[in-house]
Amino acid sequence: MASRASEPPPGRSVTAGIIIVGDEILKGHTQDTNTYFLCRTLRSLGVQVCRVSVVPDEVATIAAEITSFSSRFTHVLTAGGIGPTHDDVTFEAVAQAFGDELKPHPELEGAIKALGGEGWEKLSRVPSSARLHYGTDPLTGRPFRFPLVSVRNVYLFPGIPELLRRVLEGLKGLFQNTAVQFHLRELYVAANEASIAPILAEAQAHFGRRLVLGSYPDWGSNYYQVKLTLDSEEEGPLEECLAYLTVRLPQGSLVPYVPNAVEQASEAVYKLTESGSSLREKVAGALQTIETALAQYSLTQLCVGFNGGKDCTALLHLFHAAVQK
Repeated sequence: MASRASEPPPGRSVTAGIIIVGDEILKGHTQDTNTYFLCRTLRSLGVQVCRVSVVPDEVATIAAEITSFSSRFTHVLTAGGIGPTHDDVTFEAVAQAFGDELKPHPELEGAIKALGGEGWEKLSRVPSSARLHYGTDPLTGRPFRFPLVSVRNVYLFPGIPELLRRVLEGLKGLFQNTAVQFHLRELYVAANEASIAPILAEAQAHFGRRLVLGSYPDWGSNYYQVKLTLDSEEEGPLEECLAYLTVRLPQGSLVPYVPNAVEQASEAVYKLTESGSSLREKVAGALQTIETALAQYSLTQLCVGFNGGKDCTALLHLFHAAVQK
């Protein structure tokens, strides 16, 4: 059965469990980046990831985990174990989990032939109850030539990170939960974590289930010692907790730290031209001059005079912002 779109189950709470399949992960041969991407993307879609499991390339082990996860979570996403070789056993495992059997799927056979995938015939053998989902490739804007396979509430993603990202980006609608939007605030504190622990405990007790307060020490930063995260399904509790902590944390300990500042620099500079800042007109004029120069000359024909002073440092940032725009 083919499917172009699917609605998540009704109700506010939509949960997910992630199963990462692969001996190479457990043996440390390959670094797992799929978990981070899946968790981050699903949360942005209003889905709460409740558990992540990493399992070897063993049919019985994968099947047992699928059976457990599928009964506990709204969605189960597996990554890995899909391919032409002997250790690609995820399709077999999901069939075993649901008492199904592998059968050649005519639509998949056609897709493999169209792709010229000699040696990939194994991919056409899927559980008989499998559904196929054709999303839109975010890189090309065209429908995927090979679908995502699902069985019941289990979605079987490829383990190759680039492919997994493209497939999930193209099929976000399968998991989107419009009833919930998670909100996040991050605070950076220049104080020892142990010294502020009682304050954090009091804050969590005060706000209860309205938000989750996380504390993460960073021993390598020159700017702060602890990052605090405030998570909630509503904006209100976050603002209230921010005010609560601002009053109770050591005076001057909250640091206006901007993570990934270089990546955000261009946007921040251009926002100055639309703000009420006293620098607005000066920044706008400087950027207009730089943009005119960039329109007339290539980067290889331009140079920025730099002697380390404040004015040329500002010019360097403005030039970078204009180039990045």
